[in-house]
Amino acid sequence: MSVATCLGVDTHERPPLRWARTHWQDWARAHPALVVVSDLLDLPPWLGQATPEGRDEVLAALARAAAHDVEAVSVITWLLVPGAVNLARQLADLSPDIDALVAGQLWLTVRAYRGDPPRRVAATLLARTRREVMADLGVGEAAVRRDRVWASTVPMGSVPEVPLLDAGPEPVRELAELLEQAAATGALAREDRALLMDVAREAARLNVPARRGRGGLMTPSVAELVAEDYAASARTIRRRAAKAVAGLEAFRRSRQ
Repeated sequence: MSVATCLGVDTHERPPLRWARTHWQDWARAHPALVVVSDLLDLPPWLGQATPEGRDEVLAALARAAAHDVEAVSVITWLLVPGAVNLARQLADLSPDIDALVAGQLWLTVRAYRGDPPRRVAATLLARTRREVMADLGVGEAAVRRDRVWASTVPMGSVPEVPLLDAGPEPVRELAELLEQAAATGALAREDRALLMDVAREAARLNVPARRGRGGLMTPSVAELVAEDYAASARTIRRRAAKAVAGLEAFRRSRQ
């Protein structure tokens, strides 16, 4: 499903855009910046030729209109679809549902925006959308700040590097032994041991780079595959795995 379809703006005949088109003159009377066109459908080509300042004034006015008419949110997302599609393309390797994730977050971002600051509006909205989508998928600095438990308990360098599992049977055996010892002493629950092994196997099978998703173990595609077997969400799998890695690291330090 495309970004535009997820947003419900793949055609101007969709109810929100049809309503906005009918009430365009009402909005223009309340927000003079919108008088630049007499019909909503003339707005995209106008924006394509307008100055950056002119585009910002129109988008900020629509954001203010959205405080009273939620249909204005749909108008802004409709105008930002090309940028959102490009954003989804850039993040495509993070999730098979990236179109829906970008669309949902863009709508929320626009809904929360009130036209401040009234400059670089499109770039600001898309940048905020990108940041929040990446944070939801456990990637980037925003993800580290959001998950303070992970950030404070598991140093990045302490996460086992999944590609090691491809080195041969000996590293795999050593990892399994470490997990078994941690489980035997109570430092790691048996179910957490099994989860880490499943996550590690999937990461190795997908050849996930260690620099992605906190050593590769928290990569969204890995969590989604494991989640199917556990009848849980990918977010739950990532959080459980993060907690298990913290316990494993504490056990490793105690042995040293």
